[in-house]
Amino acid sequence: MPTLPELLEQLKFITQEATLLGLFLTATIILLGRDWRSLILALLVQYILVGLILSRLVRPDIATLKVMIGAFICPILFLSARQVAFVPAPLAQYRPPPDSRQTWWQQLLFLVPAFIKGADRRRRPAATGFVFRIFATLIIMLAALTISRSLALPGLPGSVNTAVFWLVLAGLTTLILTDDPIKAGHGLFTALTGFDLFYAVVEGSLLLTGLWGVINLLIALAVGYLAVVRGAGPEEEW
Repeated sequence: MPTLPELLEQLKFITQEATLLGLFLTATIILLGRDWRSLILALLVQYILVGLILSRLVRPDIATLKVMIGAFICPILFLSARQVAFVPAPLAQYRPPPDSRQTWWQQLLFLVPAFIKGADRRRRPAATGFVFRIFATLIIMLAALTISRSLALPGLPGSVNTAVFWLVLAGLTTLILTDDPIKAGHGLFTALTGFDLFYAVVEGSLLLTGLWGVINLLIALAVGYLAVVRGAGPEEEW
């Protein structure tokens, strides 16, 4: 079985343009996706593609470390989202509706707790729906292409320069448009991956790369904790 550096070396036949297209696709899935499984899979593929890009620009050990960090982050998010997805609903949600034969004051007593607690916001449709997110994706895609042409980051080829701006903008947009911890975490890691794609080229220190990886892992643990505490998955947000 090939090791991770050997696997990245074997994947070098993939062109930069194809890798950029893959990053556009994975970030779009994270921005528009509803199922937590597809979000985590897209994030994992995104880390692999970024590692493939970095294997051509920096030392192989740094590119391998970036992929390993993503390989640790995704299981943390997976376990947290899976725990939330399989938590049984409270018994109160299965209370039968008020019988029409009941008196008006009995029906009123049935509805009082709902007015006191308020409606469950996690099951309401989001104010920014699917169509809005499609338009937002097209706008930030155009913005990323425009900015990358007018602002060239040092040490990066043109396609990688576009990928940096696209990942950062797509991640920040996802972070803004959601209040779910799991999906917000995917947006945050997408934005951090875009920044990391540029910073790894500028700063090639293995120590700083390791410290940055530890910070990312701590963020993943915080996101997983918030998701479990909140008890809502991405599917309930829409």
